[in-house]
Amino acid sequence: MNIYQTLYFMSLAGGMAGLLAWASQALLVLLIPAGSPAWPSAVIAAALLGSFIGGFTVAFDEKWAGNRVQVRWVAMGALIGFGAGMLSGALHLPLRAALPGALSLGTVLGWMVSGAMIGAGLGARWISVNRARLAHGMVGGMCGGFLGGMVFGTLSQWLPGISQAFAFVLTGAGISFGIAFAPIFLRDAVLRFVNSGDPRALSKLGKKEWAIQEGDSYVLGSQSADLSKSTYGREVDIYLPDGTVAPRHARIYGKDGRFYVTRHPDVMSEAGLRRFVLKAQNRSITSSYELHDQTLIVLGRTTLMFVAKQKAGGVRR
Repeated sequence: MNIYQTLYFMSLAGGMAGLLAWASQALLVLLIPAGSPAWPSAVIAAALLGSFIGGFTVAFDEKWAGNRVQVRWVAMGALIGFGAGMLSGALHLPLRAALPGALSLGTVLGWMVSGAMIGAGLGARWISVNRARLAHGMVGGMCGGFLGGMVFGTLSQWLPGISQAFAFVLTGAGISFGIAFAPIFLRDAVLRFVNSGDPRALSKLGKKEWAIQEGDSYVLGSQSADLSKSTYGREVDIYLPDGTVAPRHARIYGKDGRFYVTRHPDVMSEAGLRRFVLKAQNRSITSSYELHDQTLIVLGRTTLMFVAKQKAGGVRR
């Protein structure tokens, strides 16, 4: 799956999460006694939206990475999304009351706040790769919330039920799209799978690509998610199911506008240097090696290519 297919499926996952959140809150609202304050339904709606988006986004990300989906990571994503949604939901009614109007600015801002907080919570999952991912998630979520708020504010007078459903779907898709789109749009290069002598890697990786930008730091290796001890994120960012690749084999990072590949500290021993192959342009790597357009990187029996942005389908910034 290339980086553009990722955008489509990430948006689809977010949209499905939004639809499920809308259906769930519609059922739960029926249980609230008539005459109750309006704030419980607003909090429930935002909390469910965050929960479903958090769980679906994490599950899709793991599936896309080639890992088995980890229940604890999905649960943590749902929990973080739930908390962010609940907090933002509590702000909806005060914003609507403070900013009334035909197309309530308070409604739009309320959805934007929900999107931003849910997006930030999800973006935190990739903070080990690049701290900017937190901002990516927040901005992407805010944009998704803006779309959802505009739809809800515009259509709620005529189609209250359907407008809310559309708003949930658009907000979910927008948040997930924003989280995936920002790294792709801001990318400086793409790391592309070329080939592998390991049938499992060949089958799983196919046409896989990873967007790389300034400040990123990716760990490459064969350690699957099953062996990770973290509660929310992966210990290996680029999973290569190759029997000749070490659990944590190499690191690719960007610094001062340049990109490098280096061995992971786990394979820097004399035994690691002998056993685990790491080459760039047929040159064995023992220290940081600067990457240029079309550089071929060999890890074990797997070959990847570093492609600069101008060659990866965009224009260099």
